[in-house]
Amino acid sequence: MISFDKWLYKSISYDNNYHIKDVLNLMIEDIFFWIKTTPEIECEYSNNTFKDNFYQMIYNNYLYPDKDNFTPYDEEMYEYFTLKFSNDINDLFMKFRNICNLYNLDLFHQKNDNSLNLQDFLFDYLLIEDPYYDSDNDENNIENNIDYNIDEF
Repeated sequence: MISFDKWLYKSISYDNNYHIKDVLNLMIEDIFFWIKTTPEIECEYSNNTFKDNFYQMIYNNYLYPDKDNFTPYDEEMYEYFTLKFSNDINDLFMKFRNICNLYNLDLFHQKNDNSLNLQDFLFDYLLIEDPYYDSDNDENNIENNIDYNIDEF
């Protein structure tokens, strides 16, 4: 078993100046682009924190898979996230597989590799707009509250 740091800075097979970390950064750029173009989500962490956690997730879930200990912080929101974004996340995963093919990496090509770990990671590290929050209703409540307070005086 290769250590995390050694793995991250391992050179790819045909270019000693390009490392696994560089390939993972290409994937992260795709994630950030997806986040930027999807108005219902945003990144909850700094870019560096997000990257560091992404590297760890890839190492722990795809290189040396461990038991899946994921428990969503909100079951209903997780179901919404899954239903709404699973196709996008699967597309990202397939793009990552292609990137790995280009750089001759075997990530995402094992028998049980799928987009579920990526989906769980994104659920944990992104802010998702609450689908049940009605901003129009909230504005009406504020207006009603203002009217009510004005009438009190």
